[in-house]
Amino acid sequence: MLLPVRSRSRRVDVAWVLGLAALAFAVPLAVDLRSGGLHGRIGYDGSVYYASAVALAHGVLPYRDFLLLHPPGIVLALLPFAALGAVVGDPDALALARLAWFAAGAVSAALVFVVLRRRGRWPAVLGAAAYALCVPAVVSEHTTSLEAVGSSCLLGAVALLTAGRDRRTGPVWPLVAAGALVGVSTGTKIWGAAVVLTLVGWATARLGVRRAGLVLAGAVGTTVLVCLPFFVAAPGPMWRMVVLDQLGRRRVPGGLAQRVVDVAGWSGLHGIASTRVLAGAALVLGAAALVLAVRDPVGRLAALLLVVTTAVLLATPPWSVAYTGLAAPSVALVVGSAVARLGERGRPLRAAAGVLVVAAVLGCAAVSLPALHPGSRFPGASLERVLAQVPGCVTTDDPIALVETGALRRDLALRCPVVVDPSGYSYDLQPSAARHVSRPANQQWQAFLTDHLASGRLAVVVRFRTAPGLSRATRRTIGRWPVVATVGGYQVRRPTVPPSGG
Repeated sequence: MLLPVRSRSRRVDVAWVLGLAALAFAVPLAVDLRSGGLHGRIGYDGSVYYASAVALAHGVLPYRDFLLLHPPGIVLALLPFAALGAVVGDPDALALARLAWFAAGAVSAALVFVVLRRRGRWPAVLGAAAYALCVPAVVSEHTTSLEAVGSSCLLGAVALLTAGRDRRTGPVWPLVAAGALVGVSTGTKIWGAAVVLTLVGWATARLGVRRAGLVLAGAVGTTVLVCLPFFVAAPGPMWRMVVLDQLGRRRVPGGLAQRVVDVAGWSGLHGIASTRVLAGAALVLGAAALVLAVRDPVGRLAALLLVVTTAVLLATPPWSVAYTGLAAPSVALVVGSAVARLGERGRPLRAAAGVLVVAAVLGCAAVSLPALHPGSRFPGASLERVLAQVPGCVTTDDPIALVETGALRRDLALRCPVVVDPSGYSYDLQPSAARHVSRPANQQWQAFLTDHLASGRLAVVVRFRTAPGLSRATRRTIGRWPVVATVGGYQVRRPTVPPSGG
């Protein structure tokens, strides 16, 4: 009789995994469709990474030939979609890449279920649901972001280290593979190094030095494999862009309380309470969950990861809500582990804890998710018809204009200067390493951007059309250029002055 029961239980688990994965896919899809669609202007960074992959597909190397402020892992991950763009067009290829990132979120939710399943079905369900619905995961997976890659890799590594038999004995390949996954994360964003050190430290305490060394070897080997070819091609520029430019960035104004609220996924609750009250509530609930989680085998690792990733997020100088995706996997695992621990105290308490967690997750999601509007519609097809009428290079302050109009590949074919991240140059071009200033006050960057826009036959200002960043002098200079056409509020201009550099 045991076999049919086990078979039925597995079918139930599969159904839950598929349902939760579908939920994790559907939520960022709904956010994007509401904000501008798969062809919309969804954020900024995602289009930078896709444009970088297209440039690489044309033999133009990041660091050596153009600025890229992160390790090359994201470019390599998007390279298949860049190749596909040569067949179906970049707008559709970027849309498919966004769908693939939604799918990565679905895989992450499924991995949360797999990791927690040994602690019970309901802890696994609630942990995976927490991941699928939490704002930090959604904001990092609604576009082709760095954090989504890191989340899938981290959860895959945790699954390999905690599932199945005791890893102190048995085959070594899961240890190496787990290290290799977080090595990919580090080769995508340097914050992944903190995750690597955390897993290695946990493995040392639990599995011993030799086995922890295998995790470290896998991580170092994969990171080197991803980064070394680009470092050999341009060691100085790559070190400056990936490490020095990141460490030297100005700290974004705003207190730690706001960051705590963002990490908790409660940014949409500001109308209910003040930032300090929300931060205090998040800290109290987080501390209670951690106290419960550390009594669970999986929870101890999850709690350690949550503490480390949150510390990184609170300490880093730059800030964006999208960064909170770094903590999303550990938040979900802590939630599931805390529920598992409560469940050991009896059925009534288990039911009450489950209801409380479900209510909290659904309540916060119901308030916070509708407040997410990460983008807007972009008139790519209409702009494409205007740009196609004038031969020559097209310049812009946002690569989405090049991707959605097909001008990116035209520029590359014409050997136009490759600038996929105009905003990023504001971190690389500074008066001195000891005095980083805001964009409007950064005369080097203002001159660079003016020169860049003026170097094309046509120029389209997208990102700084309404957003702050341009100085008054730069706006006056651009404002004097004749307007060729206005499409969806975006002006296509014909530069009429030589670049400021001569």
